[in-house]
Amino acid sequence: MNEKDRSEYLSLLARTSEDFLSSLAGITDDQSRQKPTPETWSILECTEHVVAAERGMLIMITQRCTPRTNPNAKDREQDFLRHGADRTRKHVAPESVRPTGRYATLAEAAEKFREHRARTMEFVTACQDDLRAVEMQHPIGGMVTAQECLAILAMHPARHAAQVREIRQSLGLS
Repeated sequence: MNEKDRSEYLSLLARTSEDFLSSLAGITDDQSRQKPTPETWSILECTEHVVAAERGMLIMITQRCTPRTNPNAKDREQDFLRHGADRTRKHVAPESVRPTGRYATLAEAAEKFREHRARTMEFVTACQDDLRAVEMQHPIGGMVTAQECLAILAMHPARHAAQVREIRQSLGLS
């Protein structure tokens, strides 16, 4: 990873982390468990999902990459950065990152997010590899480079910060 990318991603990771954590501010544990409808997630469930996805994508980037098979494939990094927080396109979360009640409180889930985001930022700070030269299978993005996966990972909490704000609004918690 070059210095320009490193600097840009560290800034983006910090910004989307703050955005997500600020969306949780002032929510009590009881409020965090409320769902606007039985089919939607609660704020605590959104937070659990964000933690699981952050952890999973960092594992994919650091442990599951293989050399890129098609170096001429379209680079989608900027698309993921531009549209990663867009809530108009709904996605079904992969089973491995769906909420299962891993955390008893919103504070516990938020702290786990902080821990995993800190690991991600430590990785980016130390990364000397060309993340565009390796790829992996992403459950929603398909075959992506590690750099593209990092873009998805960086934007993912912003997407769910918007979801948390939607939940807050629908429950009258704004």
